[in-house]
Amino acid sequence: MPLVSVIMNIRNGAAFLREALDSVMAQTFTDWELIAWDDCSTDGSARIVAEYKDARIRYFLSPEDTPLGKARDNAIRQARGEWLAFLDQDDLWTTTKLEKQMALAAEGAGIGIIYGRAVLVWPNGSRRDYDQAHEFVPLPEGDIFSELFRSACFIAMSSAVLRRAAVVEIGPIPQWVELTPDYYLYAAIAHRYQVRAVQEVVCWYRMHDSNLWRESRRKIHHEALRMIDQWAACLDPQVAAYRRRTHATGLALEEMRRPSSAKTGIRRLFREGSVPWLLSRPFVHALRRVRRKVRRPSWQ
Repeated sequence: MPLVSVIMNIRNGAAFLREALDSVMAQTFTDWELIAWDDCSTDGSARIVAEYKDARIRYFLSPEDTPLGKARDNAIRQARGEWLAFLDQDDLWTTTKLEKQMALAAEGAGIGIIYGRAVLVWPNGSRRDYDQAHEFVPLPEGDIFSELFRSACFIAMSSAVLRRAAVVEIGPIPQWVELTPDYYLYAAIAHRYQVRAVQEVVCWYRMHDSNLWRESRRKIHHEALRMIDQWAACLDPQVAAYRRRTHATGLALEEMRRPSSAKTGIRRLFREGSVPWLLSRPFVHALRRVRRKVRRPSWQ
C-alpha cells in the first residue's frame, strides 16, 4: 500500500488541472497514489487525467453531483495510504512538499496533521501568504485547536496531510458541512492530535474568479458559526465570542448585498456582529500592506 494517498477533487478543472497533476508527478517523494475524484465534470477534465499513464493514478467519476464536503468524503473512502494529502485542481505543490512532510510524519503516531506555508498567487503575478495571522512568525505547531478558532482557518487544504486513522476516528464529514470540510477536519483532528508544520512554502494557491469561496461566502459563515457552537465548550469563551462576532459580521455583509435579505443583515450586524471590528478592517489591511513593504514575510 502507498504511504500517501493524494486526494484531488475535480469539478470542471480543465483550465488548471494539468499543472496540478504535473506538480504531483514531479514530487521527490514517490510512494503515493492519486485519487482523482471527478464530481460530474462537463469539460475535458476526464480526458486530461486519462493522458497520464501512471498506475498510481486512480480515476473515479462520481455517480451524482455532490457538495464539496460529500465529494471529499467519497474520495477519502477510496484511499489506501496511511496519510491523506489534498491538492485542489487549481493549486500547485513544490517538488519537495511530500518529502518534507513525511520526514516529520516519522516522529510518531501522535501527529494527526502536517501542513506548511501556502502562498496566494494572482493572475497579475502578485503574491502573499495565505495565512496572514502568521506571515511574520513561525507556523503554529503542537496543540493548535484553539488557534484554529482564534485566527480562523489558517491552513490551506493543499498544504496539508492528514493521518488517515485520525480521519477514520472522527467519522464521516457531517452533511451540513458542504463548503468547509477542510476547516471541519482540521478542528476535529487538532482536538485529539498534535500538529506539525513545514516552516516553508509547500504549495501555491491560485486565485481566480472561479474560486469556490467567492460565490459561497454566506454559507461558509453559516458553517463556521455552527462549528463554533459544536466546540464552544472546549474553547476559551472570549475566543468563541470573538469569532462568533466576526463570522456574524461577515454573514451580515453578505445578507446586506441582496435586497431580499438586507434588513436581516442590518439586524444581524447590530445584534450579533461587531461594527467596530468592521470599521477597523480597512486600517488593518492597510497596516498589513505597509508591514509587507518594510519587513520580509516568512514565506520569502
